[in-house]
Amino acid sequence: MNALDTKANGVKTVIPATDKKANSKEEAQKNVVKAINLETTAEKRIKNAEHFQKICEKHTFLKQKADELNAYNIGRDGLKEKITIENTDGMEFEISNSVIIGKILTLCANELNDLVENSEKEVLNFTV
Repeated sequence: MNALDTKANGVKTVIPATDKKANSKEEAQKNVVKAINLETTAEKRIKNAEHFQKICEKHTFLKQKADELNAYNIGRDGLKEKITIENTDGMEFEISNSVIIGKILTLCANELNDLVENSEKEVLNFTV
């Protein structure tokens, strides 16, 4: 019963991990070797190079924005700041509370740092 035994009173017991039955599935999976497909064409490599260029541009853009935000945070005095949010209809919402602006900037910095880290991993892991 899926590596579980049932006793007479209905209680199920788990087979210890040291038992051969418990480890048999893992060993079978370890022995499977997947063949790597190295067949490429010139068009595929060119297309991959184009994709890589776009990934690099995205990473550069995100890194630049993170640097701009860090420079802003260093230079901010918390006195005469305001954040304006505007939609496509022209409606605006303005915030001038320095505590709220600080929280928003912290949230933006955290999210931007996550995006930069992810894009860096994407650049490093990309295969042309």
